Amino acid sequence: MAYIFRLFLIVNSLSLSFLIFAIHKHITLDWIQPIFYYICSLVLKIDFLIPFIDKYFYSLLNIASYLFYLIFIVTLSTASVYFINMLSDDEIEKDTLTNIEPANDTFLPSYLAYFFVALSVPDIEIFFVVFGIIAIFIYYSRISYFNPIFFIFGYKFFYVINSNNVKVLLITKKEIKTTRSARFNNLKRITNYTFIDLDKGQK
Repeated sequence: MAYIFRLFLIVNSLSLSFLIFAIHKHITLDWIQPIFYYICSLVLKIDFLIPFIDKYFYSLLNIASYLFYLIFIVTLSTASVYFINMLSDDEIEKDTLTNIEPANDTFLPSYLAYFFVALSVPDIEIFFVVFGIIAIFIYYSRISYFNPIFFIFGYKFFYVINSNNVKVLLITKKEIKTTRSARFNNLKRITNYTFIDLDKGQK
């Protein structure tokens, strides 16, 4: 189950790159058009909106597709949070950490690089090839499956070093400012170097 979940996290972490690519290449959903027609037919009953709909219909149709992509991506990330419970348990005992440092700012520049890659890819086939290769590298490396959508859920990313001088990534809702008395009794192991804390933000 851990391997499947890791793959699921990789897809989630790269999914925003697809949204950027779709917006850049104007990739829309054909099946959403009749639904959008129906919604507009209801809206057109409101007189003052008629000129606006007539003028911006196709732009609004594109935006509807992009919103669907975004909602789908957020839904995937939400599902991954619930699937966390299927991972193996772990813990960090009290007074076993020697150092804690925030990791959010470390990951953001690297993650934004994916967006620039998505903007430079010429078509959808090459997009899946390029990001498929990136996904393979992520899967077999010690990278930590950074997903900025987790910020919406209140998670923060920290690097922690334990008494064995091993540096791991900890995803938690807690505000951690010192190693003193820091303990995590409700961890789930994503990889040997990445853990997520299920506690609800207690200090």
